[in-house]
Amino acid sequence: MKIARRCALWIAIVIAIFIALVTIDSLVGLVYRTDTTAKVSIISPRSGTTRRAIVVFPGYMMSGAILGRAFAKHVADEDALVVVDYAERGVNVQQIYVKVMASLRTLKPVEIRVYGASMGGMIGKLFLDYYRQDGAPYGKVLLVLDSAPAGPNDIKRPTFLFNFGCWYRGGPLSTAVWAAVSKCMSGPPIEDNASPDLVRAARHAGAWAGMPSATSQACFIAEFNPMIENELVDIAKQVIYLHGDSPADDPLVRVSESVEGWRKVYPNLIAITIQSRAGRWHLPLVERPSETVKALIATY
Repeated sequence: MKIARRCALWIAIVIAIFIALVTIDSLVGLVYRTDTTAKVSIISPRSGTTRRAIVVFPGYMMSGAILGRAFAKHVADEDALVVVDYAERGVNVQQIYVKVMASLRTLKPVEIRVYGASMGGMIGKLFLDYYRQDGAPYGKVLLVLDSAPAGPNDIKRPTFLFNFGCWYRGGPLSTAVWAAVSKCMSGPPIEDNASPDLVRAARHAGAWAGMPSATSQACFIAEFNPMIENELVDIAKQVIYLHGDSPADDPLVRVSESVEGWRKVYPNLIAITIQSRAGRWHLPLVERPSETVKALIATY
């Protein structure tokens, strides 16, 4: 009986400490990493003249700037990259659209191609909504999705975790825990021509992106509205969906369901398997950039 009471006491103490830490973290989170401004960077073409601009929307908790540097040497000589880095807190697609279009006006491309990696595919779709409203200044766009869910139900994680992100702001304590857990995770093998320095930088950036970024991006996914049948037909000249071999092994996204979801909004969608990418590696983009860029810039 005494042992049972002692165990109950320890459990109560642990719960109380946990609640106290979460409360402190939440309160500090009110003033921790509150910047809501996305950043957009340009990587100019090697030739000095832009024919095509590739707009890059990175995945969840992914550094766009580092991803752009990994992609840069593999794109065509006349390709420019316009790369988005999401804000410390929140995903404001209208703000992102304005910044991206300002960059495109600087580059003056003949055509644009939009690449959306995982969560970035959702942002790419909303970007095209604004692009349509703006009169499609560069004509119809080729949209390349990479292992992108068509909605929150296509994520292999409990729905409540994403809803949790809509009210829990996150602070420095949870950021440190996230970073510690991330450091313990192993990554996919690196291509021979990939940069180990960029891989290390990308993993560090993802680990320390901050819990406010993690929770607000999760909330964005949770609140992503269902798409309407055929709604991309008028604005996309083609939609390509990239995924790894054995896509059912993807640890985060239900790829088959996602492909069907996107096909409802663009019936002629083409699904492409990157044979050298194992399905169990969800978006090994910085680790294996050339295999992804080869599919990204292909002629369809």
